[in-house]
Amino acid sequence: MAWEMVAIWVIVVATLVWFVRDEKRRRADARIAEAARYYAHAPSYRHRAVEPPAAVPLPPRRTGGLDSVQRNYLRSMLRAED
Repeated sequence: MAWEMVAIWVIVVATLVWFVRDEKRRRADARIAEAARYYAHAPSYRHRAVEPPAAVPLPPRRTGGLDSVQRNYLRSMLRAED
């Protein structure tokens, strides 16, 4: 008989703990939903388009030929074969 009373009280306590935790979670979910609505519709948090930075022009490219380093390297290779 005593174990039956203990079992009943365990069930009662577990039910109360479950209820309290569920209510706390429900209130927290409501606060999060309210904050989400605020941030979604508040004018200070609306999306603003950001202008891309101005493009920096690249230096002019050479359109062909070898530069002096490449030319010197090829000359040294030709001299090494002789």
